[in-house]
Amino acid sequence: MELDRAKNIVAKLLSYKMYTCSEVHRKLLQKGISEETADIAVAEFCKAGILNDAEYAGAYIHDGVLVHMKGLYRIRQELLQKGIAPGIIEKAMRDTEADTEAQLREYVELRFLGKEFSDWRELEKAKAHLVRRGFGISEINRCFNELDIKVKKGDID
Repeated sequence: MELDRAKNIVAKLLSYKMYTCSEVHRKLLQKGISEETADIAVAEFCKAGILNDAEYAGAYIHDGVLVHMKGLYRIRQELLQKGIAPGIIEKAMRDTEADTEAQLREYVELRFLGKEFSDWRELEKAKAHLVRRGFGISEINRCFNELDIKVKKGDID
């Protein structure tokens, strides 16, 4: 009886969006389903291929890079918070052909191209913003150099 209720809850959740196994398990516990029943329900959906952390990670990485313009570091942290195993994340990152450098360049062009930074602090704030989005500092510096984004001449102090 409780297992049927748990399966119905999982089916309803998955009809709206993708979830990780860990997220579904947590939601079942929040709905008052016992730990043992939640484990069984999640295992059945995983065995059937309906719940799949590897597919979820791949889709999340793809959307994170191409739609939300996030860097891989931030995406990795978000997936870890969602309960996906580090090994699954690393494999998904290797398998996903997401070009983060192209996305970084596009984001920088949209946000900063043509902007003149009056001092180093402004430039460093812009770089810090990109680091928070999950891009590596070496990627950011390379992108800024390629696009010739720097502090206005005459204000170098």
